[in-house]
Amino acid sequence: MARKVITTITCDGCKKKGMEVPGTVGLTVMGDEYDLCDEHGNKFRALLAEALGDAANPALSA
Repeated sequence: MARKVITTITCDGCKKKGMEVPGTVGLTVMGDEYDLCDEHGNKFRALLAEALGDAANPALSA
């Protein structure tokens, strides 16, 4: 009989706080990979948008 193995990916940010929240967003920066929940993913998106400018108009951020 075949077995099915299910792996749950948890948010790296929440894991540091001792919580187990499913990771739904993958973030890769220079080869480092992070799994994030929606809340942490949105925080990183806002921080990067503030630092680098709007992704819809990259010419303005240069």
